[in-house]
Amino acid sequence: MNTKDDIRTEIKMLLLKRGWTQEKLAKEMGLKLGKQYSGNNLGNKLKGETIQYREIKLIADILGYDIEFIDRLDKKGDK
Repeated sequence: MNTKDDIRTEIKMLLLKRGWTQEKLAKEMGLKLGKQYSGNNLGNKLKGETIQYREIKLIADILGYDIEFIDRLDKKGDK
């Protein structure tokens, strides 16, 4: 896996674009899920790539992004 494809790097880039900290994101996630999240906990999940897909979807939602799957096999002109 290329470093630029690392989920940790992707999330850090999104946080930077929004001017958010990992702590702020963790707090918002905790509020939405009704459980405790800390910046360290979130950081460890990202670093170890143990974060769940539902948490990734929540992060995208909180930061105002959509996750989209793009069909690479269905290119224009290949039909």
